[in-house]
Amino acid sequence: MDALAEDMGISKRTIYENFKDKDTLLIEVITFHKKKQLSDLQKIIKEKQNIVDAMFSLLHESINNMKQVNPMFFHDLKKYHPQIFSQLKEKGDIRDYSITMRILTEGKKQAVFRNDLNLELVNEALHELFKLFSPESKLTSEGYHRAELFNNIIIPFLRGISTEKGVMLIDKKELIKH
Repeated sequence: MDALAEDMGISKRTIYENFKDKDTLLIEVITFHKKKQLSDLQKIIKEKQNIVDAMFSLLHESINNMKQVNPMFFHDLKKYHPQIFSQLKEKGDIRDYSITMRILTEGKKQAVFRNDLNLELVNEALHELFKLFSPESKLTSEGYHRAELFNNIIIPFLRGISTEKGVMLIDKKELIKH
């Protein structure tokens, strides 16, 4: 909190007048970024020709954002704020599944994703796959790069839930590079 106050040019007291404790501040920051991501998604969906273009645009933006996050962030979060770390991993207020559900719903409307899908189930499965990207995942701990996991797990999953039109749109996209 000392470093944060110093960086912001305010006193610690000012921070504590606005936030009960470190956990409250951390949750507010995460919630802010979640809302921004949802707003960005809505803007991207309006701008792009189809949901596949929007998905890949959002993905590239997310990758760029993750590059700005200190690699020790999740380690420290798990160590010093285990309850918040758990909330990030599980479905709930912080781990919001609405962004992926919005993509799946829009994809179904655009006939990019198959009409016979149970979107709730597909959304749950997609988030289970995302857990493979976490630092605790056996795959990442064995040295598989996240781009390799994405290209070999997420892309085939997306192709599997897609219509012929969706597969063609996905196949036109460039795979994620390291």
